[in-house]
Amino acid sequence: MPSGSSNRSATGYVLEVTPGTTPASPAIQNLRVTSNGLEYKPTRTTSNEIRADRQVSDQILTKFDASGALGIEWSQNTFDDLLQAGFQGTWANNPNQAVTALSTTTATVASGTSFKAQMLALMSGFATPANNGLFVVSSSGSTSVVFPGASFTAEGSPPAAANCRVVGAQGASADITATSTGLGSTTLDFTTLGLNVGQWMYVGGDAAGTQFATAADKGWARISAVTAHAITCDILPTGWTTDSGTGKTIQIFFGDFLANGTTQRSFTFERQQQDLTSPAYEYFTGQQVDGFALMLKASAIVTGTIDLTGLGASATTTRASGATDVAATTTPVMNAASNVGTLAENGSLVGSPSYMQEVGFTLKNNLAQQNAVGTLAAIGIRDGEIDLSGNITAYFGDLTLLNQVINNNDTSLMFRIGRKDSNRESTIFSVPSIKISGTSPVSGKNQDRLFTGTYQAKRDPTSGLTMTAMRMWYLPLIAA
Repeated sequence: MPSGSSNRSATGYVLEVTPGTTPASPAIQNLRVTSNGLEYKPTRTTSNEIRADRQVSDQILTKFDASGALGIEWSQNTFDDLLQAGFQGTWANNPNQAVTALSTTTATVASGTSFKAQMLALMSGFATPANNGLFVVSSSGSTSVVFPGASFTAEGSPPAAANCRVVGAQGASADITATSTGLGSTTLDFTTLGLNVGQWMYVGGDAAGTQFATAADKGWARISAVTAHAITCDILPTGWTTDSGTGKTIQIFFGDFLANGTTQRSFTFERQQQDLTSPAYEYFTGQQVDGFALMLKASAIVTGTIDLTGLGASATTTRASGATDVAATTTPVMNAASNVGTLAENGSLVGSPSYMQEVGFTLKNNLAQQNAVGTLAAIGIRDGEIDLSGNITAYFGDLTLLNQVINNNDTSLMFRIGRKDSNRESTIFSVPSIKISGTSPVSGKNQDRLFTGTYQAKRDPTSGLTMTAMRMWYLPLIAA
């Protein structure tokens, strides 16, 4: 029988506790990929012995390498573990708890202490439709979250999927104001919300009563400082001005936050060949994310690559002892047309007359395998400098991008990948400080006039960061 089909291959991973060692009874997270380029890479050195018959005496194995790249199509929440590993940061998650019982005003949870007054919680997965939606937290206890204005229909044993997740905050009437530099409050303590410098927030809800009366005071803002009664922003929506918020219960939305850091994480990757007479299992251990890239191109799926560098590898017909499977996500694959809801350069939405044709990012950690006498495989992986760059191709409709190059300006990029329908989840990527290089060549007739360039990121002096990501679990449908 000939060899099997690539269509019967499966890829999965598990986080390691000890780099290079697969955990006992691993729970393998199945992963959606378009290609799996992990491979064993022996280095052989030709012997220099001189033979009278002119033949090569031997090829000596001197090194063993296990690394490669995964091809992906972007889908929500599928690559969060590997994105975290690539950033070498840690997701700062909003409060999120399963609900085991629901009374008319109170959700019973395992731990309620992280829920604070005026947090805006998304209730989901309940059997009674009216119990699902946005509700304002009043107070919380060790195992409870209280919503006095909710009037839930009691569910003593809600479905297993019943959940309470913080997605933002809502001020009392006239409590949140628009200041010249961001937001102010009289009662709400902004420091209780878990906000981070460098994080984006969306100001304004779906209903008129949850938005400022000033139309310009609605949209995306980037946080540069947080105190008890003030959120200062270094980027605000165009036309932003002061507004007292009279008669309004202003909503703001924010998500789980990830920023670049210095925490190295390693994984065991499993590749199964399931249609062989004796199924084959390949294990690549000590794998770290050396690179993570995403590309947004006009009229195309959002695609990417994850580059892995590791310590060891093995192949067997017997699966790792006690291994179990964790199902892959089922979220839809995103495209770069209808699924890129926000694209901003220097805080301004990119659109007419200089629409983007292509934009993305390539993150490199410059990892290096460390070798030693007495072992073929690497003994460790050295961390390196963050290198973040990307390509930009835009219609040359004005001088905005070209002047950023000529004037050597610092600028920034932010883009949101997510749907605009009733599915309100998105991922936001932000590069807060970049330098752009590029030009607008005329290479022939019958062609679009384009700006073609690249950008290189550097440490942002305000946030101290190079790149951030944010998981938005809920956004107003009006969000750009």
